[in-house]
Amino acid sequence: MPKRVNSEISRRYDIDKNEIGSGGYGKVFIGRDRNMKDRLVAIKKVIIFEDAKKKAFLQEAQIMKDLDHPNICKLLETYEQGRFMFFVMEYCEGREVFDRIMEQGLIQESITAQIVRQSASALLYAHNRGIAHRDMKPENICFCSRDVTNNHVKLIDWGLGFYFGQGRMNSAVGSLTYAAPEVLEAKEKQGYTAACDLWSLGVVTYVMLCGKPPFWGNYNDQLRRMKRETFPMSDSTWQQISRPAKELIRGLLRADPKQRMKLEDVLRNPWVRLQDTPGGMDTRIASQVLNNLRQFSRTSQFFSLCVASVARQLDHRNLRDVHKVFSEMDTNGDGVLELHEVKEGFQKFFGKDSEQVKDVEQVFQRLDLDGSGVIDYTEFCAAGIGERVTLEEDVLFAAFKAFDVQDDDGRITKEEIMQVLRSVDVNKLWTPEVCQQVAEEVFATFDQNGDGSLDFQEFVKLMRECASRQQAGDEEYEPEEQVLIDELESDLKIGKADKAYHILTKLDDAKRRAEMSWTGAPREGSRADDKRSEGSQQPVARTLSSALRQMSWNFTSRQDENPSCFACSPAKPPNCTVL
Repeated sequence: MPKRVNSEISRRYDIDKNEIGSGGYGKVFIGRDRNMKDRLVAIKKVIIFEDAKKKAFLQEAQIMKDLDHPNICKLLETYEQGRFMFFVMEYCEGREVFDRIMEQGLIQESITAQIVRQSASALLYAHNRGIAHRDMKPENICFCSRDVTNNHVKLIDWGLGFYFGQGRMNSAVGSLTYAAPEVLEAKEKQGYTAACDLWSLGVVTYVMLCGKPPFWGNYNDQLRRMKRETFPMSDSTWQQISRPAKELIRGLLRADPKQRMKLEDVLRNPWVRLQDTPGGMDTRIASQVLNNLRQFSRTSQFFSLCVASVARQLDHRNLRDVHKVFSEMDTNGDGVLELHEVKEGFQKFFGKDSEQVKDVEQVFQRLDLDGSGVIDYTEFCAAGIGERVTLEEDVLFAAFKAFDVQDDDGRITKEEIMQVLRSVDVNKLWTPEVCQQVAEEVFATFDQNGDGSLDFQEFVKLMRECASRQQAGDEEYEPEEQVLIDELESDLKIGKADKAYHILTKLDDAKRRAEMSWTGAPREGSRADDKRSEGSQQPVARTLSSALRQMSWNFTSRQDENPSCFACSPAKPPNCTVL
């Protein structure tokens, strides 16, 4: 995420004069990207009067940067200009849940359940990372779209968020209506836990269903009713509400934080799960996204990072289909995908014995860009958006600006690439030497005019060249041949170079069998069938040298490999000229 200091925000965005939100922190405006006219963002402008305020705003920015979840508003970049800070965020045009309640009086039960499920998932994700929101209320839950049939929501305003793993929470913060009793009574020596968000979720659920708060009166009256857990549920409105919904609220509005329903139980609750999208996912969309995942898993690591920077900058409008598939596969609702969830998703859409399921574990490992053991939302989106990343220039520009981090001048230097690589999670996998080597190779190949920087057009060529290498690898080898390629790479990795000739001979045999199948009757749905349908009567040439070229690209683009000759063992001097 770009962090721009002493860079003029008006060079990038046209900011509306009329605010769309305001508070003690500052004001929020709509911004229009000057380079991508259809791209709208929300820009929060805050004034920094003292170092303590700046520290608080920087912590809010860090929290939003750390939160990568489909139901949490994205922070796209920040600007610091003198006494002002600007938070550039994705724009949720559907307005706040609070506005919907004010217009309709309440929110129908089925939609309320969808909002609760999404909010609980976002909170569980944040809590698992040691972050509490502390200001859950209808004003801080926004609909992504104006379309009333689209109930995708995002949590906003993490200004009161806190890393509870780094210190005790003991400040009385938030709104009297929604704050938990232990927060209202917080003292310096007596802290509270992230369970405060559970209470607030219960109050939000209550308000959505009936349009009124569960507790009222002055401070003392409200606190007394909170501790007694007394709130009305017997009038005509509540008689229309189902028993499971009422039980969920009672489970959350427990005065003792230890007795409150856990977020995991909220997400498993039948009332919440019953309101999932009727009919499930569109099989065609899901299959396309999952096929994109498989193709993406074969790309170089650097290209993967470039595409991830694209995905990080795209908002909910660009990721709608990918979001649906991710949410469908995230069966426990924790905001990340574990191996068993990915495997179950592939089995659901392709069948248990399908070719796509056989290499799921390998796909999973390659998509886990930061080595966390799970696939995060941005990692999934990067893999799922498919060829759009190289076809649409506005999408490419988002990635380009994510690398243009120092002076925002429309050019990427080698130092800026190094800065990005050092600041992202790739530093867990790549050494500084590898990062340096990657930057050197990028500029040696794509800095066409030799000026020491990449302009946008040179960056586009870089991205499209990486993608074409991926596509060539996907289209050039049949499954039997790819198995041999993988076997060869595995053997070379552990020093068994003496098997290279034997495996390459088998690869050549597989190539001839593939050619014979093309001249005869190719199996339905094969890549050979695709080639014939395009009017090609001759098979694409497959040679041992093409196999070597593919492996060379794979080796040089993987962080765990040192450049070496395929014909020499690692123990021999690196002076062989076989290749």
